Amino acid sequence: MQNSNSKKIIECKNVKFSFTKERILYNVDWVIKEGDFWAIIGPNGGGKSTLARLLVGLLSPTEGSIIKDSNLKIGYVPQNTFFNRHFPITALEVVMMGFLKSNLFGGFLPKNAKETALNLLEQFHLQSYANKKIGELSGGQRQRILIARALCGNPNLLILDEPTASIDSKNQKEIYDLLQKINQEKTIIIISHDVSVLLGYAREVLYVNQNIKSHNIGHLKQIHQTEHFCEVEMLMEFQHSNNLGGNQ
Repeated sequence: MQNSNSKKIIECKNVKFSFTKERILYNVDWVIKEGDFWAIIGPNGGGKSTLARLLVGLLSPTEGSIIKDSNLKIGYVPQNTFFNRHFPITALEVVMMGFLKSNLFGGFLPKNAKETALNLLEQFHLQSYANKKIGELSGGQRQRILIARALCGNPNLLILDEPTASIDSKNQKEIYDLLQKINQEKTIIIISHDVSVLLGYAREVLYVNQNIKSHNIGHLKQIHQTEHFCEVEMLMEFQHSNNLGGNQ
């Protein structure tokens, strides 16, 4: 459960976002605290990825405000990051891209970039793949490489948009286990259609369908104690609760 004494790192106040005349999000009031593990779910087109981009700063609210702690650093793993399998870049080089900072001359790497990137690969049990071309790796391995890249700047918040899409169940579990370990030191927000992430890893879930509704996972774990459960039924439970309760 969320520790009420934890430090607040992001607060969304009456956030709205529209694209041209289309309303994507409205009345989003949400607090993220240090050490949280949030899962964001909801229907396609409901605004989940838009909310993530607003938090990262890739988009700005049409109305309202997003207040961030002055020491907040965000690592971001976007959705559907595809690589040209024939592009000659290694796993190590992809991880080191996380250090690049734009300036007038294009970008630069810190002196310890290679050492830090190799340490991250070792933590993710990928050190033997450092010099492999990214196109030669499996989907699960490439996704872990992207997570390592996002961690290069030592963020205290990691946001991931569908990190296990198109990955088999074994690799999904490995990535969730990895995120659970990372959560010991960093706040995690993950967008996922996989309800198993709710019951097995996240502690809070945010249902997003233009507006939002937060749920405590502990309550749901008590309801769904059986080994098998209906994911559609659970999603309908979230949607029904959202419709009854409005935004929160």
